[in-house]
Amino acid sequence: MKILILGGTRFFGKETAIRLLEAGNEVTVFSRRAPADGLPLDIRQTRGERTAELDLTRMAVDTWDVIIDNICYNAEDAQKAIRVFNGRTGLYIFTSSASVYPLLEGATPPFRESQTKLLNLKPQLKAKYAYGLGKYGAENEFLTAFTEKSFPAVIVRPAVVIGPSDNTLRAYSYWLRLADGGPLLLSGAAFKNCFVFSKDMAKAFELLATAEDVCGQAYNFGDSQPITLDDFVKVSARIMHRDAQILYPEYTWLKESGFDFDASPFSMGGDFVLDISKAENDLGWKPTPAAAWLEETINWYLFKYTGPAPQNYSARKHELELAKEWSSAGHRP
Repeated sequence: MKILILGGTRFFGKETAIRLLEAGNEVTVFSRRAPADGLPLDIRQTRGERTAELDLTRMAVDTWDVIIDNICYNAEDAQKAIRVFNGRTGLYIFTSSASVYPLLEGATPPFRESQTKLLNLKPQLKAKYAYGLGKYGAENEFLTAFTEKSFPAVIVRPAVVIGPSDNTLRAYSYWLRLADGGPLLLSGAAFKNCFVFSKDMAKAFELLATAEDVCGQAYNFGDSQPITLDDFVKVSARIMHRDAQILYPEYTWLKESGFDFDASPFSMGGDFVLDISKAENDLGWKPTPAAAWLEETINWYLFKYTGPAPQNYSARKHELELAKEWSSAGHRP
């Protein structure tokens, strides 16, 4: 197949490009970062800006069996893709996000794909929901285009993606703190979260690219067994051969004490669990066990990562001071 990936020069987009090439496909990546290191020479790299319709139009000179769009973040950019690629591709895979579910009034976990059709948006959503709102708006454009123009779109809603080369460094935030030996301050540690391995996401795109009758559908992708933040940290500590020093201060105390909640990017106010049965039944989706992908990813960061520390680590000294203050007040881990 002839496949175009919008984005594809880093993290799971890069892993997808390599996996699809190894499966015998002709792969082109389009990114403002192209040409990027680490991609096989057989993958064609084209530099361009996803938000510039003229750059997208250059890619529509060819026809594609599959287009994977990892870098569309709002309705306006979805409209550009629909105008440019309508009639130029057999399948258009839009990478949305599970972050669309918290936008919905009455949505409860496990979140199912149908909830976006059945439930309305919450009124007066705050600025922190901007990313999810952008993805939600783009989804609507692609699905409307499928209904009205037979635009061959399918929607992908990943859970939190973790794996080697994750540029967000969210998971690494916890592993770096475990490595320094100091305590971790966790808020919402008992709530369950859903993750997905970056290499599993590459597999998901391959499954969709070769599947039948997926246009107009949405699919959740995540682990089969969500885990709590507490277990995430404790399993990570065991893999790293570290003793996890975990403290559980109340949210209000942390907030009043000036704690930077960016230091715990996986903290939540409730369970966030995806129903992945549709992908399992329709596509044969089988995620990698969490313990296996955690070990692979942790080892990559410990032995191969050479980049900077996460930005949230700059406040580590203040975290340690808060931990000492919390413990000295007689609180137990």
